[in-house]
Amino acid sequence: MISKDAIMKKLNLFLLPNGGIGNWLSSDTDAYVFERLSKLDRHPVPKSQLNQLLALAHEAPLTDGFFQYYWLECPEEHPYDVKMIPDYDERWTTCRTIESLDHLSWGLYRLFVDGLIWFGNIRTAYRTLRVKDYASLQQFFSGKRFDTNSMKNRGPALDLSFIAKDDRYLISEMACKSYGDNSTTDSELRSMLLESFRHHTEGGGGRVKIKDLIEGKISTAWTEREPEFIFSADDVLEDTVGSEEEIITKHETIAKKFCDARNLALENTRFYLSMVGDLDVYVATSMRTRQDFRRMADTCDEIFGDDKLSGLRLRYFDPTLSAAAGHEDKGL
Repeated sequence: MISKDAIMKKLNLFLLPNGGIGNWLSSDTDAYVFERLSKLDRHPVPKSQLNQLLALAHEAPLTDGFFQYYWLECPEEHPYDVKMIPDYDERWTTCRTIESLDHLSWGLYRLFVDGLIWFGNIRTAYRTLRVKDYASLQQFFSGKRFDTNSMKNRGPALDLSFIAKDDRYLISEMACKSYGDNSTTDSELRSMLLESFRHHTEGGGGRVKIKDLIEGKISTAWTEREPEFIFSADDVLEDTVGSEEEIITKHETIAKKFCDARNLALENTRFYLSMVGDLDVYVATSMRTRQDFRRMADTCDEIFGDDKLSGLRLRYFDPTLSAAAGHEDKGL
């Protein structure tokens, strides 16, 4: 005999407080349900009895097909390998009944995974799937699979323009605001640095770090944009300058990198949009620092450069290679 506490502990993952199939076992459940489950190891539960236990716990019954699909089969056309679900035992596919708590847990685990992936909640998943026959369940889930053969055979997409990982932060909206359309000659970052240097010269002058010109020595008109300027000037923050000419030279160097990176990123966006109907993976992220851009670029390379994925020719959106006219366009 298996105690009620042992049953609750084993199935704890599937006990939810908001009703439905996740609440069919609780402290208020009819005592006979636990009494019957306590004998599972010696007296397996057929589908008819499982439906009775569900009814005693005020839950709706399930079809023969649902029972077969989740507890008696390992459907080959399911989107993932159900043998990888915890508590799987090859014996389950030769049975016509639920043989143990492990067996019961295996089917419930599969239902919960499917519910979270394709329905967003378990209750809706059970309501939708419990009335389907086996063939309908097969058709429903086979339709969720990706046609990997078509992906392999479609051929490569047009090549994107490469942007050095250390320069990709320059495609961000913050950098775009700092450098603007006339980035090499008349950007707001340039104006701020020159204004700050003049203020510095009036206070005694001397060589000074670019970072110090941005932090603490700028006029109040620029103060609220300090994080933006720090981000955009990352390449030269630790460099020192002693004249306005040096500031202009430093600025022109980084502004040229900005222009080159942004133009390539805008072109890449055109190519992404040209294959939007074929795009497999959209990488969504929020990048606030230069290191964020480096990490995301490395992450995309690590994931999509893996040998196990190479044959699929995946078309994925790398956010470190794309820019748009504004954040509204980028969001769309």
